[in-house]
Amino acid sequence: MLDVLLTPAPFVSSFPYTDTLKVLEKWGPGCHFLGHGLDSSIDELETLLVTERAQNPHEPPVVALFTEFPSNPLLRSPDLERLRTLSDKHDFLVIVDDTIGNFNNVETLPFADIVVTSLTKIFSGDSNVMGGRYAVAFFPFHGTPVEPATRSLLLNPSRKHYATLKELLLTRYEDIYHDEDAIFMERNSRNFSQRAAQIDANAERVCDFLHAASQAHEPSPSSSPIAEIFYPKWQTAAHYAARRRRRPSSSGFGGLFSLAFSGQRAAEAFYDALACAKGPSLGTNFTLACPYTILAHYGELDWAAQYGVPASLVRVSIGLEDAGWLHKVFADALKAAEDALRAETNTGA
Repeated sequence: MLDVLLTPAPFVSSFPYTDTLKVLEKWGPGCHFLGHGLDSSIDELETLLVTERAQNPHEPPVVALFTEFPSNPLLRSPDLERLRTLSDKHDFLVIVDDTIGNFNNVETLPFADIVVTSLTKIFSGDSNVMGGRYAVAFFPFHGTPVEPATRSLLLNPSRKHYATLKELLLTRYEDIYHDEDAIFMERNSRNFSQRAAQIDANAERVCDFLHAASQAHEPSPSSSPIAEIFYPKWQTAAHYAARRRRRPSSSGFGGLFSLAFSGQRAAEAFYDALACAKGPSLGTNFTLACPYTILAHYGELDWAAQYGVPASLVRVSIGLEDAGWLHKVFADALKAAEDALRAETNTGA
């Protein structure tokens, strides 16, 4: 699909999962990258759109804008209503990846042309089947979606380019999803909503604890090993809140968060002491942590840092464990980070 869509160049809004940007930069005409994912980034987008429209008034300035809701790993959510207004004015597609927020928590389709979700993550949870390898899973046919089989791709039937996109995908789609993978994916997904709610609650408790601990060091923030918590409750909170689903049982903030530390030693001590599984994925039924920037951007650490993604960043995906166990695990890791920072300060290293 990319070879059809990517001319002229697309935009990437907010710091994305690394492969999203690299694919767009490597294939096609390149892209404009708005990596901070803040309202000021949309201001920059609007300026670029107007400038390119003035230079070539007979063609759309760009063909598509790709964004995550929230973004990985900074958990920032764009102003989707404003993006839709710009897309209507300048005739470009809005493509939203809601994997991190997940469709149990957020509703992004009304503001997008295409919404994609990796079903490998929390929708499955069991880490025993892939659901993100292929391009298309289901479309809205007269308001009734076909049951998802792999990475879901949902088209908004109220948008201008719906008919064209649907025809394109129907023409190009090839179902090569293995039968047994589909069976396991369906089985794993049966309690998705219940698991998502428990993971949301667990993640919020952990983040509230870490946030309170970091604030307890005020008015001397430098004495806290945690410099910033990236979590939708505090990052671009109004934009996330505007897209939260409204149900009797309130939706949550998802299970992912990232931590920036006041120093490399504190980050290393926290990560080493964190007694959970370690690995570069998310949305698992068990808690999983990774040194995200080191893994995803080792060859471009300075580049990542200019977008607010420090080398010391630790990303955590919370699971279904007992709340008491989670509290102890993170309290122990925080203490290790505090001890490391204190030792570093005392030695003047």
